[in-house]
Amino acid sequence: MKGSSFKRRLINTRRVFVSGAHSFLRNAWLSTAATIVMTITLSSILLTLFASMTSTNTIKSFEDKIDVSIFFKANATKAQIDKLSEDLRGNPELEVKEVMYISEEEAKTSFEEQNKDDLKTLQAIAQTKDAFPASIRVKTLDTAKLQKVVEVTRQEKYKTIVDKDSYKDDAKRTAVNRLGSIAKFLRNAGLVASIVFGAISILVILNTIRMTIFNRKDEIEIMQLIGASKWYIRGPFLVEAGIYGAIAGVLAVLFFYFVVLAQAPKLGDYVQEVTPTVNQFNEWSWILILSTIAIGILIGSFSSYLAIRKHLRLKTVK
Repeated sequence: MKGSSFKRRLINTRRVFVSGAHSFLRNAWLSTAATIVMTITLSSILLTLFASMTSTNTIKSFEDKIDVSIFFKANATKAQIDKLSEDLRGNPELEVKEVMYISEEEAKTSFEEQNKDDLKTLQAIAQTKDAFPASIRVKTLDTAKLQKVVEVTRQEKYKTIVDKDSYKDDAKRTAVNRLGSIAKFLRNAGLVASIVFGAISILVILNTIRMTIFNRKDEIEIMQLIGASKWYIRGPFLVEAGIYGAIAGVLAVLFFYFVVLAQAPKLGDYVQEVTPTVNQFNEWSWILILSTIAIGILIGSFSSYLAIRKHLRLKTVK
């Protein structure tokens, strides 16, 4: 008995899926419209994620380049410089990530390399004494902490060795703040677009299922009279909407990977941070593909559930 009951459930489940697929094909134009709108929704979600990750990588790249240089007087010894460096590293409030010592010789070599084609500048510098003082370059986990680093190095106890620093209203820091604002705007705009298209998708699918229910009104009444279960009657509508979502998910993924990511390397020639984002998407390809399809099925099924609750009234047969 248990075996036959299980077999009957499998048969009914198969019939539900077949009925849902047939309904999807019967309503070809409505199905196409619902699938296209949902494809746009899922594509906007993927594009928002791509833009957000790219902007995050861009900001991180800029932040990694922001530092402050502390220049020392000629009489400062290496031991005194090391002591200051240790004081900075050991201060938890500063959140120091890196302190790099640059000797006079290293500074001179670096300058000469950068200006190797400017003979006049090199000749002028060669005649200048102490043109390249020793220095340390300090990076912090939070770029806002650089001001506190400078406040420490400007204290009275370090004035005998510290000559000056490079801190000011840094253009790089301003650029990072602006990039952060742009990134926030892009995320919010993408989120709003995804919500708007998501709402449109739900309305379109809801209306499609409503029309399907209306067209099959007589068939539903007959199935109910002969004792069909609620699942057997409602299931095909859920399957139909799930097919919208699955196909939309596949189309959105194909568009994103074969159109957007295929062209992204060209953009990488201008914005280098696009390349690591593309690599991350390629690494997570299966997760993103399955997640996109799952989200599409979820949106479709949820829309169908709302339509069923509102428009499909099943009477209890005694």
